[in-house]
Amino acid sequence: MKKVKEWFSRIGTLNIILAFVFGFFIYFNAQMLQIYREIGSIPETYACAVIAATIGECGICGWIRTNKDKSRERKQELEDRDYKKKERREDPAEGGSL
Repeated sequence: MKKVKEWFSRIGTLNIILAFVFGFFIYFNAQMLQIYREIGSIPETYACAVIAATIGECGICGWIRTNKDKSRERKQELEDRDYKKKERREDPAEGGSL
């Protein structure tokens, strides 16, 4: 069980969700093809609704990822700025204190 948890944490939750969405989409398309072979048409409204929900889920995952990346980048910028300020205060060549 510990190895499974490590594997999931290494991959990331969003990537796992996207893998499930991909698997579902493959399954859904196979089912729609089967219905088409048997009947000659597919339920258009249902197919469009499922595709829209799938695309929406992927869009939400992308939005979450973008916000996480922006937040991480902003945090690193602030840490770099604080480090440079601290470095200037400690550098006697620039008139800082010893």
